[in-house]
Amino acid sequence: MKAAMQYQNKTPEEIVRQHKKRLRAKQGLLIMILLLYVIVGIRGIWWGDDGIADVLLKLLILFVITYPISIWISRDFMLLNLILSQDCDSVTYVQVMRLLEKVYKRKWSIRAIHINEAAGLMWSGQFTDALALDESLCNDKVSANYQLVLLNTRFSCYKKMKDLERAMQVRQEADALISSSTKASVQKTGQKMLKAMDASLALWRGEYETFRRMEEARSAGYTAKLQKVVSAVCLADVDIACNELKNARTHLEYAIREGGTLYVVEDARRMLAELAQKERMEGTGHGDGTVEN
Repeated sequence: MKAAMQYQNKTPEEIVRQHKKRLRAKQGLLIMILLLYVIVGIRGIWWGDDGIADVLLKLLILFVITYPISIWISRDFMLLNLILSQDCDSVTYVQVMRLLEKVYKRKWSIRAIHINEAAGLMWSGQFTDALALDESLCNDKVSANYQLVLLNTRFSCYKKMKDLERAMQVRQEADALISSSTKASVQKTGQKMLKAMDASLALWRGEYETFRRMEEARSAGYTAKLQKVVSAVCLADVDIACNELKNARTHLEYAIREGGTLYVVEDARRMLAELAQKERMEGTGHGDGTVEN
């Protein structure tokens, strides 16, 4: 819970400044350890105290000490995703990613930042910009997990831009990537993503009962608020189609209250306004059925 709240009520500049401070402290610790190793290693070799076995042992010790620090640094970077997944603040997330380009210098780090930025742009509703950035990264060498993120961003953009053909092509690309991977983490994440894509396509085609069934099976594993907010808007769409207006209102009000700057909040507001108009019409006898209060 503490980790999920550490970025709330902070400006992008404050978040990046805090992140940079922690990053530099950990990098400084790594440099100190490496310098100490070099000094001790040179002394041992110079005085003839160390043989090959001693040098290899010290290298192993160095790895054991520094590897957890490297993981610690990576974890700090990954925690920034909470701005999007738990705070649902896509606008701040994009701004943070852009500011981080001045903090990290390595190509692979900048690439990861751009992948995250594309996802943030998509969740902000800037689909054209997200797609352009995403497609510019397609030929870069990235891990399979990052490839999944790129594919998911493209799929979501095409879906919102109502380009079903390209969305289906992306779904096929994702299926091929997952099928060819031998990594358990890629398989697990990938299968979840494919199910999400299939559910989204079912909703798009108006297969409401199919979507509801798939969503009920998937929602039990939701941990991120972003997932719950998106699910609420989609379920509201189904509720309205099935004339379950009370449920739809509950879902939409939750999405508006918790959705932060996600583009689905605007969708929820529009749907709620349409729902209110429908309820008024039914209340005056111009619609079919009655409204549940």
